[in-house]
Amino acid sequence: MSNYNRQYRPHQSFFWPIMLIGAGAIWLLVNLGVIPSENLWILLRLWPVLIIMAGLDVLFSRRLPLVGVLLALALVAGVVLVLLRGDELNINDRPEIRTETFEVPLGNTTSATFVLDLSVEEVWLFPLENSNNLIEAEIRHYGDVDFTVSGGEAKQISLERTGFRGWFSWFIPDVDDEVLAGWRIGLSPNVPFNLFVDASVGRSELDLSGIRLDQFEFDGGTGASRVVLPGSETGYEARFDGSTGALEIVLPEQSNLTLRLDGSTGRMILSVPENVALQVEVQRGGTGDLIRPDWVQRVSGREGRDEGIYQTAGFDESQFHIFVIVENISTGNIVIE
Repeated sequence: MSNYNRQYRPHQSFFWPIMLIGAGAIWLLVNLGVIPSENLWILLRLWPVLIIMAGLDVLFSRRLPLVGVLLALALVAGVVLVLLRGDELNINDRPEIRTETFEVPLGNTTSATFVLDLSVEEVWLFPLENSNNLIEAEIRHYGDVDFTVSGGEAKQISLERTGFRGWFSWFIPDVDDEVLAGWRIGLSPNVPFNLFVDASVGRSELDLSGIRLDQFEFDGGTGASRVVLPGSETGYEARFDGSTGALEIVLPEQSNLTLRLDGSTGRMILSVPENVALQVEVQRGGTGDLIRPDWVQRVSGREGRDEGIYQTAGFDESQFHIFVIVENISTGNIVIE
């Protein structure tokens, strides 16, 4: 019985370990400038070959481990050769940056809901000045974007990435500033917005100061983000769901605002101006910490734990109040500074 088991025992395949080593070697050659980084777009046309090779490895390498080794070496060598000679083989279909502009006239608009689904490019959002438009956007991007507008006085607007290839624009090396990809979006300060932002890999800078908000939701991504919130006497609610990327939230100097935070692995920073009446309620802690300065004092809760209520001096007597409700700190720190 033991001889039978030894004879027919399947062997471990070396295909995937060699593929990982090969991928690291290719990336090293790119970093050293041996392989032009723009040729990495060729991989989008070669990915079916990986599936074919993996299937052959499953069929044969369990009994013949050498087959998996040969398949992996052949695939890595072939990929390196193609990446080195992509221009000569006429298969380098690196896409170009596309520039699109979108405008929505203000007209008789009384309110707007804007859903913004970000992508890998950097994003700048800001209030418009001296404009008769509700939205002005200049989008420099790879792949395709979808911009839709519906409704009359109450408009519904969305802007999002579509397609597959645009997500690989991080393969493309930096060029001069005049052709860098990026989304630049201006919003009218004359109409209240319900603004929903889904962040992604790219860095985002959202300057909402001067923009009228009824509601704001931000779903974090892996890219770093900075959001400047506007002031409001009537008040509004904002919600931030963290992710792995760092997030800075700049609070307004004078505003009635309810801010809800759901932390994650990334760090959240609350930048608080001087003399702001601030109350922070931590409903659930985590392995991360609430890091606060001395001028934010605990008023309830058990010492040694983050759960509880904290506030600045003179909070109850202030005309404006900012309430921060931390639903869950999670594993990343929430820092007040």
